[in-house]
Amino acid sequence: MMEPSVDMSPSKGRRDALKRRESDKFMEQLQSPSVRKLFSENKTVQSLQVIHNLKLEYRNRKWLEVASFFVGLVGILLMLADNEVVMRAQVPSTRLSEGLKAAVSATTAILLAILVFRYNSHTNIYKMQNILPPSATFLSVYWPQLLLELIICGFHVPPGFSGTLPVLQFRHVMNRTVADERHLCVHPKGLLTKIQDNTCYLSYSYFYDVFGVIMVLRLYLFGRYMRSSSPLYSQWAAFIGTMKNVNAMSPFFHFKAIFSTQPARLVAPLLTFVVFFTAAVIRILEVPAQPLLLNYWTAVWMTTASITSVGYGDYAPVTYAGRGFLTFSGILGGLLILSLVQSIFFSSLELTENETRVKYIIDKTRWDKQRREAAARLLQTQYRLRQVRKEGKKTEHFERQLYERMDEMHKFVRGEPKIERSFEEEMDIHLGALLREMDELKRQEDAILQRIEAKTRRLNERCDTLVQSI
Repeated sequence: MMEPSVDMSPSKGRRDALKRRESDKFMEQLQSPSVRKLFSENKTVQSLQVIHNLKLEYRNRKWLEVASFFVGLVGILLMLADNEVVMRAQVPSTRLSEGLKAAVSATTAILLAILVFRYNSHTNIYKMQNILPPSATFLSVYWPQLLLELIICGFHVPPGFSGTLPVLQFRHVMNRTVADERHLCVHPKGLLTKIQDNTCYLSYSYFYDVFGVIMVLRLYLFGRYMRSSSPLYSQWAAFIGTMKNVNAMSPFFHFKAIFSTQPARLVAPLLTFVVFFTAAVIRILEVPAQPLLLNYWTAVWMTTASITSVGYGDYAPVTYAGRGFLTFSGILGGLLILSLVQSIFFSSLELTENETRVKYIIDKTRWDKQRREAAARLLQTQYRLRQVRKEGKKTEHFERQLYERMDEMHKFVRGEPKIERSFEEEMDIHLGALLREMDELKRQEDAILQRIEAKTRRLNERCDTLVQSI
């Protein structure tokens, strides 16, 4: 009998040696001529390699699109900081503003490089999916879109470009019949005005840095960011969408998918961003004309009142650029985002399936009670009419009352509460009816077979009787 302290298992070094021996043997088998010939003739390995490369390209495009959005957003924030500096200092250029412009230029160069790499990855994906020929390049296929994006994302105010742009904004034509016209050109808010060639103008000046507001066009990258950050973003989702004739890589598809599952997490940050970002841009466009908006929270209040369609009128944009930008933001925020907020609110008021069933049970119980009462009144009226006819009295009143009771009863029959069945319930009902019909057919078939068997037995018995008699 062995001692319990004796360890009969192989040592660690021996186990490692056995594993190495097995792996070497496996590698020798893989490198044999027969296996190599099998892999060379079979294209499964090449197909798996293409699928793996496609997955890597999807992942590469995802990170490039996410990075392009954040780099573009950083450039916009630096532009806003640059305008804030020159707006506070009231000079066309400062050392800090020039440094911020240099940072904007650096982020712009990085963004343009990311866009080029993104289009290259996008082209590789389409080539692997056989949408584009293998010889296609992103410059030969997507050069119009790439050129347009490079122009939009490459625009910025470079370092050293500074100055002042005086603006005369038309208000109205003066009346020549009035002797003293100066009081007719006075702005209600006391803003600076100027009369020139019998025309009243609103006078203000922009610094060249204000042209950086055009960089807000980079926010179109948010659509790609939303698609790339969605959990539905993968080559498998694109493949399933192709089978169902749905573009699963469309940013709008991902927006609808996220909104249907997590509406509050999507709409609340989007509405907040639109309000505060619009207020920041409106300050840049409006402060040269009305310095009252130098207070950022005043601009936030004006933007909120405009987007929500409240419009108290205590603050309003006066420059053409400010009015245009606030109108566009009002359409985007007021009509689109607020409508999404309203849809979330009204969808929360809809009854759930269990609540609908509870309401149906209550309504059906109340309806049954009222129907029984109406039926009882109808029977009572019919009985009274019969008694009156036996007594030989006038029956017009009871006949009219009988017709009213009958009409009331018909209304109850037509107004029976119903509950809308779900698709699964409808399918269960149809399948149940189909199974019942099949069972009925089976019973009829069994009955026919039993009659045939009974007749066959009787025929055999008579044949046997006839044979015995012969």
